Amino acid sequence: MSDCIRIDKAACIGCGMCVKDCPHHAIVLKDKIAEMKLDRCMECGHCVAVCPKAAVSMNGYAMDEVKEYDRDTFTIAPETFLNNIKFRRSIRHYKNMPVEHEKIMQIIDAGRYTPTGSNKQRIRYVVAEHPEDNIEKDAIITFRKIKSVTDVVGKFIKLPIDTRKYQVDKGFFFQGAPTAIFVISDDTVDAALASTNMGTMAESLGLGVLYVGFFVRAARINKTIRKKLSITGKERLVTAIAIGYPDAHYKRTVPRKPAKVQWL
Repeated sequence: MSDCIRIDKAACIGCGMCVKDCPHHAIVLKDKIAEMKLDRCMECGHCVAVCPKAAVSMNGYAMDEVKEYDRDTFTIAPETFLNNIKFRRSIRHYKNMPVEHEKIMQIIDAGRYTPTGSNKQRIRYVVAEHPEDNIEKDAIITFRKIKSVTDVVGKFIKLPIDTRKYQVDKGFFFQGAPTAIFVISDDTVDAALASTNMGTMAESLGLGVLYVGFFVRAARINKTIRKKLSITGKERLVTAIAIGYPDAHYKRTVPRKPAKVQWL
């Protein structure tokens, strides 16, 4: 039997909602009371969320983090949400202000609560304050080597990105941002989805973000950076997110090309 899920038999009313909603069918009703079957639980927490009587809890998790649903504070108007997405800009000018640790943790929480495939939750985060001083130098050395090759190749073949126009000096990657968060996982999709929510959370806190793809490319082949980020085994750096208070103030959204949509 699973030692993760606890069911308060006195509180359970036998409604069967947890049985119906369990992705692994790990819960059954016995004598009109919910009960765990064999240890097949993926620890997704659906049973906790769906129980009308809060009769289910999970060992090894902070149950005081669980919040009761409130429509007024849990929902976002669709138009407001879409406008937030439309207004988002990649920030390359930051104020000389540190980002509070409390806000950094809120951003990481947005990643932590992003759903992962089969609820693996195999994402970790490395926070670098003053990234241009403590981690960017190694990436610059590597990216200059990459650029020396792509600059030549780009004269003869059209590459996805023309590196010839870039001047790779201090600040090239993080653009003066006071903080960077590195999102590391063995699952690229899970980490990318978490990173998107982290960016949205950062903006809700009055911060600006830049997803630094060039740094990721350099870091994946630089052993020194991999060691600093403690990357081992199948792990990989998926995103590098520069974060800080923006020193640019935008007045409107920008246009985008029409979506390519196919209906089946």
